[in-house]
Amino acid sequence: MKTKIVYLFFVLFTLNVSAQTAAENKKVVIRELPVYRDVDVMATYRGGYEVILKQIKDATKNCKRGSFKGKDSTVIIDVLITDKGKVAKVEFVKADVDLCNNEIQKAIEKATQWIPGRIDNKPVNSYLQLTVNLTNNSESGNTLIRRLN
Repeated sequence: MKTKIVYLFFVLFTLNVSAQTAAENKKVVIRELPVYRDVDVMATYRGGYEVILKQIKDATKNCKRGSFKGKDSTVIIDVLITDKGKVAKVEFVKADVDLCNNEIQKAIEKATQWIPGRIDNKPVNSYLQLTVNLTNNSESGNTLIRRLN
């Protein structure tokens, strides 16, 4: 009986040590990929910017936070598009007002039809700068988006 218990502990100890060794041998490799601002072909949205514009407009239609205070406003947004066409990061570079920034960010992050930028005809990670002009329009609330660059 004692030998069976000793044998069992020995087997369990050996399995534990081999599992730890296997875990140590698996190294996580983190690869940093370059991100470009100057590319041969800029990232675009399938269907054109009018499609992403409509998505932003729909997302901000019912937004009631903030106000324009009677003025037009410009929001400049940096969007990092991966070489796979996914949105990796959304940063607000300039926002005259804090109106619906979360809704605008969520609408851009949900957008899945990005075509990545290209250098030498190869897709690369690149930044795209969007300019959204907001106008104070009393008929449709505070969030009418006039133009998207």
